[in-house]
Amino acid sequence: MTFLFISLIIVLLFLLVVQNLSNKSRLKKLVEALRKNDQNLLKANSSNTKPSAFHDLEQQIVEQIFEAETLEKRVGRREDLISAVVEGLGDAVIVFDKNFKIRFTNPSACKLFGWPSPPLELNAVEQLNNNELIKLIENSFNNPITETIEIQHQPPGSLDTLPRVLEVELAPLTLNDNKSVNRARLVLRDVTDARNLELVRKDFVANASHELRTPLTIINGYLENLIEDEIEDKENSLNFLTVMQKHGHRLARIIEDMLTISKLESHSDTIQILPFNFKSCTEEVIARLKPLIDQKEAKLKLLFPEDSTVNGDVFYWGQILFNLIENALKENEEKGIEISISLTEKDDNFIISVSDNGVGIPASSIEFIFKRFYRVDQSRGAEKKGTGLGLSIVKRAIEAHSGEITVTSTPGIITTFQVILPKNPKMDY
Repeated sequence: MTFLFISLIIVLLFLLVVQNLSNKSRLKKLVEALRKNDQNLLKANSSNTKPSAFHDLEQQIVEQIFEAETLEKRVGRREDLISAVVEGLGDAVIVFDKNFKIRFTNPSACKLFGWPSPPLELNAVEQLNNNELIKLIENSFNNPITETIEIQHQPPGSLDTLPRVLEVELAPLTLNDNKSVNRARLVLRDVTDARNLELVRKDFVANASHELRTPLTIINGYLENLIEDEIEDKENSLNFLTVMQKHGHRLARIIEDMLTISKLESHSDTIQILPFNFKSCTEEVIARLKPLIDQKEAKLKLLFPEDSTVNGDVFYWGQILFNLIENALKENEEKGIEISISLTEKDDNFIISVSDNGVGIPASSIEFIFKRFYRVDQSRGAEKKGTGLGLSIVKRAIEAHSGEITVTSTPGIITTFQVILPKNPKMDY
């Protein structure tokens, strides 16, 4: 009996020693897996262990590790998403702290200020090189701006160009629980093109109103004379009606040109790129202008190859040629003007030229002649020679064909409008 009791104690002690050794081995493997951050080893230790108090502890540790890892992945994905969005913004974004040290910039900010790399930890006041912006930043924590403002900014390395207009948003950032402001976010948006477009629109409305009002005023004046006066002289009445008809046609032409240029600029009209006979198109335009050509006693010279097929929209090329030839005729008071129209090939392009030997264009006006309602000489007489939109239509129609137009002029000798047209133009719209 005593022997049996002693034997049981020995067995129990043996089992305890084995269990202890097993726990030490498992603990060692767990520590090794944690040290190596080996997921497979952690899972193997957890799944291959028999249930015990140690097993429960091990299971909880493994679950906590997996949960932390899952959360870390989610946070990482969110940070990657935020980073991708901010770095892909066209707006410049800069974050700085209360000591004005830059903590974050995106690529647009580096491009705007000419930084080769993000100037992290450097002083924002020293890096921005814009007095208006520096004043805003220096007061950003004591007197933060509550609305968007605009400033002028001269990009580095471009002193010969006009300053850009920047829309500035400067807002405080709170990064802790007590809501104290310890950082600020600066967002800069380049609105130069938008502001220029607004000016162009205002200028267009003002000029269009003036151009429309002139013929309307003349028509209304003659109508009042016809209504109020008992005009028995049919010849005089006919003169009144002729003047009214003339200005009525001018009014219709202005509206038609305004609609054409609007379609070209808004891309609301589809350009049809198809082969057409350039010589035939030119001859049709000349036929339409024949009364004015005869009146001016002009001489036209056509220089085309035997095959004058080009690719483009025949309707808009009719508009281009009509406006260029009409412009040459109307801008020259003297009769007998000579106009030359030519088509040649060079590499992958057609070269189209319209030249005349008239009064020419002053050098100071060359860069403005394609602007809407621009006239070379406002003092040439009270009578308008055109709508002021013809050359604007020409330029935009050529650009719609992926082409470009230039003009050279030696006043009194020769003025040449030259168009470079790709043989296979890409459809811009």
